[in-house]
Amino acid sequence: MKRRQALKISSIATIGLTATVHGGCSKNNILFNHGVASGDPLAERIILWTRVTPSKPGPVKVNLEISSDQNFTSIAFAKVLRTSSLVDYTIKYDFIVKNIFKSGETFFYRFNASGSVSETGKTKTLAADVNKIKMGVFSCSNFPAGFFNAYQAAAEANDLDLWLHLGDYLYEYPMGGYATTNAESIGRVPSPKHEMVTLSDYRMRHAQYKSDAGSRALHKNAPLVAVWDDHEFANDAWKRGAENHSMDGSEGDFFARRSAAIQAYHEWMPIREQENKRKIFREFKVGKFLQLLMLDTRQFQRDQQIQPQNYLTKSGFNQASFYTDLNAAHRNLLGAEQLDWIKERVNSESFDWTILGQQVLMTKLKFPDLSKMLEEEDIPEFLKPYLKFLGLGIPSNLDAWDGYPADRNKLYDVMKKAKTSFISLAGDTHNAWVSELTDVQGDKIGIELGAPSVSSPGITDAIKINKTKFSTEIVKMNPELNWMDPEHRGYLVLDFNEDQMEARFNFISELQKVDSTIASTKIFKVLKNKLKINSEKL
Repeated sequence: MKRRQALKISSIATIGLTATVHGGCSKNNILFNHGVASGDPLAERIILWTRVTPSKPGPVKVNLEISSDQNFTSIAFAKVLRTSSLVDYTIKYDFIVKNIFKSGETFFYRFNASGSVSETGKTKTLAADVNKIKMGVFSCSNFPAGFFNAYQAAAEANDLDLWLHLGDYLYEYPMGGYATTNAESIGRVPSPKHEMVTLSDYRMRHAQYKSDAGSRALHKNAPLVAVWDDHEFANDAWKRGAENHSMDGSEGDFFARRSAAIQAYHEWMPIREQENKRKIFREFKVGKFLQLLMLDTRQFQRDQQIQPQNYLTKSGFNQASFYTDLNAAHRNLLGAEQLDWIKERVNSESFDWTILGQQVLMTKLKFPDLSKMLEEEDIPEFLKPYLKFLGLGIPSNLDAWDGYPADRNKLYDVMKKAKTSFISLAGDTHNAWVSELTDVQGDKIGIELGAPSVSSPGITDAIKINKTKFSTEIVKMNPELNWMDPEHRGYLVLDFNEDQMEARFNFISELQKVDSTIASTKIFKVLKNKLKINSEKL
């Protein structure tokens, strides 16, 4: 279903400086309006980020200071950096900790310029010798839909070694579009007010999202590892277009729009850039017990989504043609290059756990026939065209892995042969999910955890339906699915050791005002090797 309708000392090497401008810097009043951030931690290096707001245009000189204590009583490292409008006054520095800090050791950083000092950030690299880690998992943070209280709650807990964002870090829609109903009343009108299309638009929207207090709190509290999904570009994006990009030329060339989105993303996120900026899949190792592979199932090699309405004929729905096209071996979600990369990673070393952090659900999923669960007057107009397909029993979300079953089978073959416990993490849907993944032979492949949204509305927010009845029915009709929650927004905490993983879904109490209270929690424990799920509710 289309959500448009519904739903990162001289002996230290300087690598990855976003902005390098030669020449002197004009005197300027500088503000740090967008906080600080760190990201893409490895064992010996990490990205440190900020953005300056100058009072007048021109190059800006910024000082980076790093200390082992938050009061900066002694400076362990200092560096002069430069930025300009060429990179929207952002700064990224790839800090190598060797000879200063041990891997996994906490340190503090800040920036200063023209007498102004940024907030202090706390971060650390990934420990080279460790057998446990706690990470937060977030997805779908929509500024006009509500406050980022999930970020704030995680920052206040102050216990994350790392946090992941699985995409839809921001949304492209205009005021009056998706999830903006209460935006004006809560003071969260999107900026710019129109749909973001140009580089200026994407930059402005990124700036607004980093103005949220919860966002700033979490960014300065722990390192981030992020991947993009569709809304960093446009809804239901694929490698050559998007559902929310007009093909009549009114929104310009899609590839120009995509390039603008990618440029702004790399400027504003603490992410390590690759030579090909379209490549975002990368590897992170936690000691020798956990491997995290962040993937791109959105734009790198994704083929266009299949549209079931294209298979309607005068005599009805052509299921034979639909399934022939759906199961075609050539249809890519990952693509051969990324799949080969995954295969090389999982076979090069042995880890207790392998985590795939990616955008969309792998779980085989069909929705109940909603026409039998809704009164006629409660069926919204956007839903009516889809009801006939739900009644046919075909996969319900063809934008997810269900729309690319051949590529899913190829991935499962790789993971089945790997000597590791496999966990898939997914975002995108706005709802919380727990599933046991199986291949075409019915053999268990791994566990999938779908993170709830930070603020984007869930499916039951868009339709008047009994939430308990809906979730019960959808679990009943999908053999892989253990549990789902369509009602609550929040985040997921994963606590790993060598033997088990605890998955804690934290659901927040409020979106329409600043309130970081955790209203409820659902816990699942997964045992390594057996991949057995035990659950409890707190």
